Parts: sequence; C-alpha cells; structure tokens
Amino acid sequence: VIVAVMESIDLVYDFAVLGAGVEGSATAYSIASSNAVDARKVLLLEQFEVLHTRGSSHGPTRLIRRGYTKPCYVDMVTEAHQLWEATEEKSGVKLFQKTGLLHFGPKNDKELESVINCLALCGIPHEVMSSSEANQRYPDQLKLPDEYKCLSEPDAGMILSSKAVDTFQKLFVAEGGVIKDYHKVTEIQPGPVITLVTSKATFRTRHLVITAGGWSKDILSTLGLDLPLKARKVEVYYWKAKNAEDFSFEHFPGTAQYDNDCCQYYGCPAYEYPEHMKFCSISGCELTSADERDINGVGVFKDDVSFIIQKCFKGINKEPSVYDGCIITMTPDNDPILDTHPSYPNIVIGAGFSGHGFKLSPVVGKLLSQLVQGIPPSFDMEPFKIKRFI
Repeated sequence: VIVAVMESIDLVYDFAVLGAGVEGSATAYSIASSNAVDARKVLLLEQFEVLHTRGSSHGPTRLIRRGYTKPCYVDMVTEAHQLWEATEEKSGVKLFQKTGLLHFGPKNDKELESVINCLALCGIPHEVMSSSEANQRYPDQLKLPDEYKCLSEPDAGMILSSKAVDTFQKLFVAEGGVIKDYHKVTEIQPGPVITLVTSKATFRTRHLVITAGGWSKDILSTLGLDLPLKARKVEVYYWKAKNAEDFSFEHFPGTAQYDNDCCQYYGCPAYEYPEHMKFCSISGCELTSADERDINGVGVFKDDVSFIIQKCFKGINKEPSVYDGCIITMTPDNDPILDTHPSYPNIVIGAGFSGHGFKLSPVVGKLLSQLVQGIPPSFDMEPFKIKRFI
C-alpha cells in the first residue's frame, strides 16, 4: 500500500485502462506493445482480483464466428482470427479451438437468412442445408424439426476465454506494463492529467480508456454521460451427454439457434466439463447494477433452454448438471460504443458489447489503443460512435 501511495504522488502514467476483463486486458497489451509507448507507464486497474468471475470474461469457452448480418463484423472477426493466431504465437498458449458452427432455425427466419446472405457476399465458406440433411450428418445428436433450415460455418470455433484474458495480461506485464487489482475507482477527475481515486490509492494519467463492462454506465455517469447501457445476467447451463464422444468438440460443432428473427441460443461442444455440452440463452435478467448479478437467483430461464434442448437435440439428459452465469452489457442497437468522450479527448470508451465482444477483443483492443494514442483507426468507427445515443 505504501508503494502504491508513493507511485500516485511521484508518477504520471501515460495511459491507464480501467477494467481488466478481456477488452481492457487486450487494450492494455495493445497499447504497451506499441512502438511509440513506454510500457512501464501503462497502468491496468481492476476493482476485483484479476481473472475474477463477477463480470463478462470468465469461463473456459466463447464462440467465435463470422456469421453476422453486417459485413463490418465479418471483416472484424476475420482480423480477430489473425490477431488470435498472433497472440498464440507470441505466448505459446493455445487459445483457439476449431469446431465449426451449425446455425439453425425456422425457414422464414429473417436474421438467419440475412446471415446466409452476408457470408455469401463476403465470400466466407459456408454450406446451407435442410434440417433433414443436418440430422443425417449428426444422427446421434440432432432431431431438428422439418420446418428448420441450417447453415454450416466450418471455420468457426471456440476461444478459450479465461486462458485468453490471462494471456493478454501476462503479455502486457512482459512488455513492462503495470497491473493493480483490488483497486476500485471511486472518482475520476478529468483534465490534461486525469486523476483516478481508487479504494487504495490515487493515480494520475495523461490518457484513460474505460472498459468497465457492466459497471460502465455508473462510471460514465460521473463523467456527464447518460448512455443507454443495460447490464444483463445470462444463465449458462451444461447438459450431460449420454455418450460423451457424441458431443465432444472433435465430433460436434458449436450451435446457434434462431427464432423470431433473432439468434436466441448458443451452444458449445463438450470441452470444459467432460461429457457436458454448454448451452445458454442470450436473454437474461436486466440488472439495475452489475453488483446485483445474483439478485434474481438461479434458473430463471432454465425452462426456456430446456425446451430447445428437448426439441432439437437427442442423447442429452433432460436436466442440466452444472450452472454458471455472466454479465453482458447491451446497447439498444446491439453495437458497442468505441469512441472518445465528447467532452474529454483524452478519455476513450469501450462499452456495450452486447454479447459478441469476446471474439472481437484483439481487434477492440487495437482500435481503442489507436483511438487513445490519436492514431487513425483501422476500421470505420461510425457504427460505434457515442453520438447515436446523445
């Protein structure tokens, strides 16, 4: 504690990142690895312990797919694959597991059709098939109804999520960056040099990136921004397979189920829990505060998920064996905010990733790093600007 206090008096960091989930950790690493930056003057702050389980970045797996309705996301995921591979090479840690992904839903589902059209437009390998063809391909796992159609995305897979956060942080520290956990920021004083008051110390920095996940709305409100960010608790279930091999990642892909013109459910083949397929709904309980993630208890959406399991899959137990949960932070248009604060040009914001931020995190980190350093971003940032909400 004495060291931290002395640092706050004597040292002005060039860059600070608030929030050490996957977006903040990727951003901190991207800043610290920039040629023009002294990594020893880059600070990453976390209110809990690093690799905690209270937010959006914990757990063993997340899907990565190019199956989007907007070409900009297809392009971003394509670069994300390249950056994930580069991160693997730099760290020596395996972070991507190719499994393929099977999208399925009603034949008239508009979003599924839009995904098919977008992949075709962007030249991404894919295969459209009937539900009967999918059932024949996976005879021990699927019983999709006749009114469904399917889309196979062979190059999709899973990011090993907790390993990814840990890897970004270790690479950041290897560059010379500084991580301080158990430092909850209680006050931000803007200016040419920004003051960050935490529960333990005070830090000063010339530039700040805010990647605070479900806590972003409250933090940004102290900086004069009332943004329509909604924290949501998503329930994740693990269903035991009667034959473990059938749902292993070597034999079964990830899944995305559509209904009412929206992708409603996601599944990962067995990986983190032997013999168990991971399956969850994108729906969740809206939270008034991310600190209240467990206020609604467990199992609010279990019956909905169980209905889809029984309708579309076979060879799986009727009840889940393991429960987990995480927070996702939504925007009204499901696009994140990646932009500079309208009043403070040395503060950059990354928030509201709406359930698809993890796969994009190396690209997000690169873009936020470019923004905070005043480097022209490598993607069109118009869809992600704050002005659409103020």
